[in-house]
Amino acid sequence: EGWRGSSKVLELSSVAKSFPSAQGENRVLTDVNLLVWHGERVGLVGPNGAGKSVLFRIIRGVEQPTAGAVYIGPSVVSGYYAQEHETLSYDLTLFQVLARHANLPEGPAMAHLNRFMFTYEQARSPVRTLSGGERSRLQMALLMLGGANLLLLDEPTNNLDIASAEVLEEALEEFEGAVIVISHDRYFLDRVADRVVELDQGRLTEYIGGYSDYEAMRLARRVG
Repeated sequence: EGWRGSSKVLELSSVAKSFPSAQGENRVLTDVNLLVWHGERVGLVGPNGAGKSVLFRIIRGVEQPTAGAVYIGPSVVSGYYAQEHETLSYDLTLFQVLARHANLPEGPAMAHLNRFMFTYEQARSPVRTLSGGERSRLQMALLMLGGANLLLLDEPTNNLDIASAEVLEEALEEFEGAVIVISHDRYFLDRVADRVVELDQGRLTEYIGGYSDYEAMRLARRVG
C-alpha cells in the first residue's frame, strides 16, 4: 500500500530510544508502535518521565531513534505546540507575529485574533506582555494559520482558564487534520480524543475513546 494518496499520516514501527548513563544505558523507549490516520485525535498519556516528550522529539525529527523507523506521509505538514512557548517571538507585537508567520495584514490578522479572544490593544502589544494562558492561545492561533495537517500538542491546556480551553476545543473541532496531544487534563481528553495511547515501561498501549474510557478499560484489565 502506497503512502501517496493514502489517509495514513504517521507510522512508528518498533521505535526504541536509549541514552548513555552512568550505568551504561538508559532505555526510555523499547518497542513503540503507532499508526495515525487523517482526522484522528490521539491522546498520549503516561507517568512523568515515561518518555512522552522524547517520543514527540522523535516524531518531529529533532531526535533520532536508537532503533526502529518513523514514517510520515509525503504530504504531511506538522505543527508543534510547545508548553513553554519557546516557539514565540517575545519582542514582536501580535500583529507583527501574524504578519511574519502568515503574511496577514492588520484587518485579517485582527479577525483571526478575535477568534482567540484577543483585543485590538493586545494585538498592538509585544508577546512578552501576555500571560501564560494568552501565549497558549496565541500559539494555537498561529498553528491554525500554518497549513499543518498534523498537530503535535504538548500540554496545551496548561495555564488555560475555562473560556480559553473552550476556544482551543472549538479550534480543534474545525481542524481537519490529525492531532496527537500530550495531556494530563482528563476533561480535555474526554472532549477531544478518539483514542488514548498510554506510554509506560517504554511501550504504548491503546485504548479506544477518551480519558474516562481509558481509565475504565485500564481498571478492567487490572481486575481481570
